[in-house]
Amino acid sequence: MMVLAVPMNTQGRVSGHLGKAPHLLVLDDHEARRIDNPMDAGTCSGRCKLLEALEQAGVTHLLVRQIGQRTLGRFLRAGLKVYRLPRGMTARPERGDIPEGAEELVAAAQGRPSRPRADHQHGGCGA
Repeated sequence: MMVLAVPMNTQGRVSGHLGKAPHLLVLDDHEARRIDNPMDAGTCSGRCKLLEALEQAGVTHLLVRQIGQRTLGRFLRAGLKVYRLPRGMTARPERGDIPEGAEELVAAAQGRPSRPRADHQHGGCGA
């Protein structure tokens, strides 16, 4: 069974960037539920916490508008299928299906270049 997660903003629309979304909508064939986004876009541990939350929720597929290369790479290595929504699509998906026109991301390089941070600390759940 496919379980889909979508980062949402406070207005109930798809968030422009995964790391800045306050919560994620988790959809499957039976229900829609929310999980808080534990990610701090500037730390490795935030990516780890989000990945753990997605795994606990049974998420197999993630829909995004923007995602950084480091985060995308980590999620792909963990076996998560990641799709970029078509340009301009911000409406909340009603079902747990991949929308027409969504592009599957298969390599970290397809993500948005991650900004180098002077205070970036490596650690958490791996490279």
